Amino acid sequence: MGIVSRPVPAQLKRGLMLMSKILQNIANHVEFSKEQHMLPFNDFLRAHFEQGRKFFIQIASDCESVDQTSHNLSFISDANVVALHRLLWNHQERIGDYLSCSRDHKAVGRRPFDKMATLLAYLGPPEHKPVESTSGLLFSSYARWSSIDMSSTNFEEFIVKHNMHEKEEFKSIKSLNIFYQAGTSKLGNPVFYFISRRYKIGEVNADLLIYHVILTLKPFCQQPFELIVDFTHTNSDNRFRTDFLQKWFTVLPEVAYINIHACYIYNCNSWVREYTKFHEAILAPLRGNRKLVFIDNHSRLSEYVDSEQQKLPGATLALEEDLKVFNNALKLSHKDTKVAIKVGPTALQITSVEKTKVLGLPVLLNDVYYASEIDEVCLVDDNQFSLSIINEATPLSFIHNDCDNIVQSIIHIRNRWELSQPDSVTVHQKIRPKDVPGTLLNMALLNLGSCDPNLRTAAYNQLCALTATFHLKIEGQLLETSGLCIPSNNTIFIKSVSEKLAHNEPHLTLEFLEECIQGFRGSSIELKHLCLEYMTPWLANLVRFCKPSDESRRQKQVAQILEKLITLTIEETEMYPSVQAKIWGSIGQVPELIDMVLDSFIQRSVNSGLGSPMVEIMADTAVALASANVQLVSKKIIGRMCRALTKLPNNILSPVTPATVVDKTCHAPTAMLEQHMMWDDIAILARYLLMLSFNNCLDVARHLPYLFHTVTFLVCSGTVSMRAATHGLVINIIHSLCTCTTPSFSEETQRVLMLSLDEFALPKFYQMFGISKVKSAAVTAFRSPYNRHANDCRFAEHSHQTCTESNSSSGSNVIASTSSAVPFAPTHTDRERLPLQSLETITDALLEIMEACMRDIPDCDWLDTWTSLAKSFAFCFNPALQPRALIVFGCISKNVTDDDMKQLLRILVKALESFNDLALLEALIMCLTRLQPLLHPESPIHKALFWVSLSVLQLDDPTLYAAGLALMEQNLHTLDSQGQFDSKTLEQAMMETREPLEWHFKQLDHAVGLSFRSNFHFALVGHLIKGYRHPAPGTVSRTCRVLAALLAITARGNDKFHVTHHTVAYLTALVCVSEEVRSRCHVKHSLPKWLPDNC
Repeated sequence: MGIVSRPVPAQLKRGLMLMSKILQNIANHVEFSKEQHMLPFNDFLRAHFEQGRKFFIQIASDCESVDQTSHNLSFISDANVVALHRLLWNHQERIGDYLSCSRDHKAVGRRPFDKMATLLAYLGPPEHKPVESTSGLLFSSYARWSSIDMSSTNFEEFIVKHNMHEKEEFKSIKSLNIFYQAGTSKLGNPVFYFISRRYKIGEVNADLLIYHVILTLKPFCQQPFELIVDFTHTNSDNRFRTDFLQKWFTVLPEVAYINIHACYIYNCNSWVREYTKFHEAILAPLRGNRKLVFIDNHSRLSEYVDSEQQKLPGATLALEEDLKVFNNALKLSHKDTKVAIKVGPTALQITSVEKTKVLGLPVLLNDVYYASEIDEVCLVDDNQFSLSIINEATPLSFIHNDCDNIVQSIIHIRNRWELSQPDSVTVHQKIRPKDVPGTLLNMALLNLGSCDPNLRTAAYNQLCALTATFHLKIEGQLLETSGLCIPSNNTIFIKSVSEKLAHNEPHLTLEFLEECIQGFRGSSIELKHLCLEYMTPWLANLVRFCKPSDESRRQKQVAQILEKLITLTIEETEMYPSVQAKIWGSIGQVPELIDMVLDSFIQRSVNSGLGSPMVEIMADTAVALASANVQLVSKKIIGRMCRALTKLPNNILSPVTPATVVDKTCHAPTAMLEQHMMWDDIAILARYLLMLSFNNCLDVARHLPYLFHTVTFLVCSGTVSMRAATHGLVINIIHSLCTCTTPSFSEETQRVLMLSLDEFALPKFYQMFGISKVKSAAVTAFRSPYNRHANDCRFAEHSHQTCTESNSSSGSNVIASTSSAVPFAPTHTDRERLPLQSLETITDALLEIMEACMRDIPDCDWLDTWTSLAKSFAFCFNPALQPRALIVFGCISKNVTDDDMKQLLRILVKALESFNDLALLEALIMCLTRLQPLLHPESPIHKALFWVSLSVLQLDDPTLYAAGLALMEQNLHTLDSQGQFDSKTLEQAMMETREPLEWHFKQLDHAVGLSFRSNFHFALVGHLIKGYRHPAPGTVSRTCRVLAALLAITARGNDKFHVTHHTVAYLTALVCVSEEVRSRCHVKHSLPKWLPDNC
């Protein structure tokens, strides 16, 4: 048994075993019944049952030392508690690592460490211990505490001695209303209230709070009283440190504990449960106490205290008003729990449906999160959403059938809270002398639209004086006079004056527009419309200040005006359509401003953060920008997304930025596109493309290859909303091709396009795009999470609030990352991997659309452009995009050279050397399969590909096996169609190709145990019959086809069912799966019964 090293004699070992049986039965209070040879010991057992029971009770009891009761109670040093807290907090990872590699790890497990980590998370980081004030020093000297008898009387004497009740600190504690008495219960007992959330650790002196409680209780503690503890929204900020928790049980009068009739715990939450577990030893006297009553709602409290006698805080009672309750929700964690989600005007409540134990009593927990604490709410899919709370380590995840309504309700209360916050104080900029004309001009034009006749006349006279004083060229249209009657509807006159001044006095543009924007916010709706009318003519003048020769300060002013116009667009929700049409529609007519405007849009989107409404607003505004200049805006957006200047012809989309975001993914590449630092930029631009794709605002006739190139890279990437947006982009592109007037397509092409629209709406394409679980792709595409870090939270309730799951960044002319952190796809996205076969199907469908359209366009180079785009990425190392580019290149290529094939084979060799990217290997093999028929018939690579495919079959990976088998099937078909087996047998042709690399192949043959030199056909069949066990039915069918093709090639000119030493291997492999082979070939022995029916 490992107790002693020397072997124990058999008789002694048997004796010890019988003794242990006897002791075990005494402990279990059980007599022997089955073992006959042990029956004589039953009398001995009965005689010692009672003695054994007393022994076990004795060793299980906690014995007090003889002099324990004579010791004075002392408290743990606060400094020691803080030091231990800091030690565990700073070194918890190292503790976990040590425990995981300890020899006792299997016996102990991770449970103790996990409990410690959970408690540390609830307690929060260790607080900094500052130098205490004079009053604090009185209570931090624990030597004093340990030297006196800790009774309530001595505690009061100690406080009074130091005049603590006269201190301002004590008076402030009373004003906080943490503990107070108000009203009586139904039994007539006075009721006291303790509001836990009002006590802040580090801000409130706990000793003085105890003293305040003693003084408040003193007049009532000689009679029965009741206590209500309000734990609403209690967290680690409201905790008592361990030493102070102990003091409550020591310094409060004993009579108070005796006379307390009941303690009602209101709104107990998850943090309180963990806190009681952590301090289980201290709170042991309360465990299972009948005086504790847990209350989970206001009506239940009314059973003990009448409503008119209840004095709970208004904030607590308000939580039960105007609630939207969503029952039957499931909170996801290490142990999923059923909850009810309650959304009120100011807070979100998560109430458990199943009771849990707190202090040994069943409780319904209620976690409260105020709107100000909601960091982000994200809809994962139709039935799941996640909720991020400020200062919470991990997001909360929930499952419910009505997630959309829940998310919208949460966003609504968050937006209401944002709007309720006081605006920052407006700082008016100083008026410089040169600003005077612009300022006065805006004042005059704006007041000309006033409803007050006197003000209109004064504004007219001011305009006359202004033009005369500053010599503004108005061509004698104005004449100052008194008693002039100006009608209220004079918009046309105001606009005409503004147009003439904008044309004749462009130097006033910057100052005038600054004043227009400044005065816009404080004007009425009518005057805002007027302001839009007279400021629009000046927008075209901005281009005058953007020339390279101009001083940079002027250009910065233009950029600032654009930023202010963007802010205006966001804030003026009621004027949103008018601002879009008047301002951005006008700016879109100035080609020279487009680059600067798009830079501002993208930069603003980046700064607003992931999932902010800003991204949606800016994409929406890009549509207004493009309305007047579709070709230019679409060219700029697509150029930023899909190409670099060095990789594409400059005459197609030039001028563009020096490097585009997709091309930048080749720098510092990552395994997944979503993990790349440029992902946010790509996702934002993809959102712009979706917005512009409707009604042909992308000018698809010019940009189709670039759009298809982008789609193949983005399909099935990002969150579910992003993937739905990519699907919507494809639908909108095809729709634009159907509805565009230039070029015009034939009826046959229109038919192909209509069929493609129907095809992409099929469930199989939903699955390929990664949106198989959504009900409506269009709805999901415009669904987005709410992010509190957005600068434009007010706009979240606007109809244009939907936004993307990503953000991006841009420089002055080049999109660039602004954060050192690498963004990645959200943890709670319902990720669906894109099989390369699905990308192949999507690419074939897009190619069919392109080829159908190209037939109606003379000299169309769409396919050449797309091919060059795919080829440039196919030969560039990029784990995230290179496999996709290889598939696309293989699908759309119409010709290929030996150099291209050799380059692909070199990439294949390097990939096999590392063998850490199976997706790249599979893509290379699939690409070779699609390209081989395009090779020149005389190319020596044809026969070499046979051995390449065979080598892939030997890798013993199911995915690569299927790709390798497809390559072999294509290779045999191509070689056979070229007549390669007419003059030579299969074995001769292939072994000649193998000869230069015979030394390497011999090693491979030896490793797998099959020799092609000894028996070519059986060695080949040995690799192929593994396909019968492949999990994919398509691969099993292809195995049968390849074996049948090999049989036909080998038996060429003869009866292929005639058994020869060349055909016997293939016939043997096919006899189990081919009815024709079984009927034509004589089988000497009957097939075993264990074979399947189809054998």
